[in-house]
Amino acid sequence: MAEAFSAADFGNSTKRRLPICFCLDTSGSMLGNPIKQLNMGLSNFVASIKANDDTKSATDIAIITFGSSVEIVMPFGKIKEEGLPEISASTTLTPIGEGILTALELLNARKEGYKEMGIKYYQPWLVVITDGAPQGPNAMANMNLAIEACNELEKNDKLVIFNIGVGNSVDFDILKKLSLKREEPISVSSNEFGKLFEFLGSSSSSVVSSGMSDDALYNINTEPEGESVDVDDFFKFMEE
Repeated sequence: MAEAFSAADFGNSTKRRLPICFCLDTSGSMLGNPIKQLNMGLSNFVASIKANDDTKSATDIAIITFGSSVEIVMPFGKIKEEGLPEISASTTLTPIGEGILTALELLNARKEGYKEMGIKYYQPWLVVITDGAPQGPNAMANMNLAIEACNELEKNDKLVIFNIGVGNSVDFDILKKLSLKREEPISVSSNEFGKLFEFLGSSSSSVVSSGMSDDALYNINTEPEGESVDVDDFFKFMEE
């Protein structure tokens, strides 16, 4: 799958970009308060990005959901003035692996777009949020493929992974395998989505602000893609 894009999708700024793809669980167990809190957290995250000139011009966001099927809810590109689409949960299936593989394809297409436009970028972020375990046709086979792909990218400093489990029904053993660099997945309750997205927003702002430079156009293959985010700070942040 290749993401269609035009020069207009990248705006007029040549600042280094931080692409972030959210891969979100919309299975039946997310119904009610969890999906409500998730929508609120996402909206606040995007609002914080748009409120800062640096992050507004440098942060690229895409949203993928996985439930009965995998859906690209919001592709990379300009965020619409009316804000984010409402995310709903209505199925019992959890095709996590398929969702992650789709997210990786989107991120790769976005990087190819940066290269074509001559835009410098940081390591892409993949934010996976689930409250369950892989379920559905070929769920485990796709999950294993996703784990292998994530491990390879992370090992080569080409991806920052936030593997986030919500509640007590998560298969943390499987979720843990998504990241080689993180000792344990990030564990939160749905009521902590606000702080989670606040942390992600402040982290993206720090990355963009500390890494911004004037030489925004360069040969992308000659330099590292950026520095990994120290997510240990998240746990301190959650305790405040």
